[in-house]
Amino acid sequence: MQKFLILFLLITFSFANEIKQIDLTQVKWEYKWGDSPFENNIPLWTNDKEDDSSWQKIDFPSNPENRNNQTNVWYRVKLPDVLPNDPNLYIVSIDLIAQVYFENRQIYHFGEFDREGKGEFIGWPWHLIKIPANSAGKYLYFRVYSNYADIGLWGEILLLSKGDVYEKLLNDDLPKIIIGSISIFVSILFLLIFLSKFKRFELLILGLMFLTQGLNVIFSAKILEIYMYYPLLKQYILAIAYFFFPLGMALYMDKTINGKVPFNLIKRIWQVHFIYIFVAVFGSLLGFFALPSTYEFFDIFYNFITLPFLTIFMIYFFFKGNKETKIITFSFFIIALYWIYSSLIASGLVPWEEYPSDVAVFICLLVLSYSMVNKLNYTKELEEAKAELTILSSTDYLTKLDNRKNIDSVLKMNENMYKRYKDNFSVILLDIDDFKKVNDNYGHLVGDNVLIEFAKILTKYTRQTDTVGRWGGEEFIIICPKTNLEETLILAQNLREKIASHNFGIVGTKTVSIGVTTFRENDTITELLSRVDATLYLAKSKGKNRVEMEV
Repeated sequence: MQKFLILFLLITFSFANEIKQIDLTQVKWEYKWGDSPFENNIPLWTNDKEDDSSWQKIDFPSNPENRNNQTNVWYRVKLPDVLPNDPNLYIVSIDLIAQVYFENRQIYHFGEFDREGKGEFIGWPWHLIKIPANSAGKYLYFRVYSNYADIGLWGEILLLSKGDVYEKLLNDDLPKIIIGSISIFVSILFLLIFLSKFKRFELLILGLMFLTQGLNVIFSAKILEIYMYYPLLKQYILAIAYFFFPLGMALYMDKTINGKVPFNLIKRIWQVHFIYIFVAVFGSLLGFFALPSTYEFFDIFYNFITLPFLTIFMIYFFFKGNKETKIITFSFFIIALYWIYSSLIASGLVPWEEYPSDVAVFICLLVLSYSMVNKLNYTKELEEAKAELTILSSTDYLTKLDNRKNIDSVLKMNENMYKRYKDNFSVILLDIDDFKKVNDNYGHLVGDNVLIEFAKILTKYTRQTDTVGRWGGEEFIIICPKTNLEETLILAQNLREKIASHNFGIVGTKTVSIGVTTFRENDTITELLSRVDATLYLAKSKGKNRVEMEV
């Protein structure tokens, strides 16, 4: 029992003292400007002389002083005497290409150096470098080339096991993958809505903003590089997403905020950013300049022109605008604060750390979406009101049949069809017999119900191609396209019989007098209506409850 207790204590003690992770940004770093001479492919600067006065101390291996346009630098760091099990060096990024040496041999490289110690930009991925087992207490050397504003390492520099690296990446990147996926899904919804019913330009802008920022968040998830390692392609996608957001922000403000802006500055800003994206991407693809240089000019323009001007307009419109304007400007103000913070980190004024940029962007876009949904709801209400007004303007309020205004339009359309294609059409005019007695004996409410029932009968027993309307009072009209006089007469007789046999409730049965005519060669609508009115009068004069047609 005593032996098991001792063994348990030893195991516990060993795990308690096991080093999981070492932050190399907290140890001593040194640098030396220029490039090392090589002898038999071995750099002469990797000779581990601790007292070499040519090496100068630096707090962090990036951007040493007195650069003077130099593009090559070496860094070195002495590893701790005790290392984690299975030690690996994790570096967030390197500007721009690098080689790593240990005991005069190269153990890692990113990019290719030419004979002059220069190379091409191939992206900004993260790096995982296997550290030799016997490296404790010895120097690692970093050969770096960069023609970019920054030169050296960037972000976290950690010593830990490969398993711990993957666990860290998974913990850091899982929220990004989730938020990025949601952003892309929302972007697809906005773009589909834009392409379908609501042709609002703001929907297109929001869809593109969600898409680019969703791609930005997903492709910034480092763990995906384990499965998809295309650092240069990834960097172009990230560059487009990075450059697009201020364009989308200014464009959205320009299209949604109603307010005068001096010299139309908001419009000018998004136009310049649009041109910049095109020139930056295609210029670097065609080899006119390197992609990293486009970030330098973009940051200058954005931080010193776009961001200050847009922030001023945001504050102004927030206090002067309506509720929708306040929502829009507030959402962009969140992003403005995030961009200021990220710029301070990029310039080294604030210590680097993983900050929730994806959350800030997502909150901004959600607030904008809320504003857009409100606008769409308002648009839908307007469209519904417009549709209702259209119906009211063309429909008889009581019977829901076409009113006289719409009947006139249908008659004119059929007249044109006859003149062009010789398509026959005929007209039936109906008048309820003795309808005045219904109102006098039973009241106008009963009379209205009779008119409603009468309209239902006409709708039920006519064809879908026929147009049924209320002509006025107790008179109704039916326009029958592609129908000659004989065919129309059959339809009229059928309607007369259906009406005569219908029970109108308290009123009992009612009859109807009907006149029928057809459109003739060289006829006019006025002559047509005059003729059908005469045939209706003839039916009335012959005792009612009958159909008369033109002679």
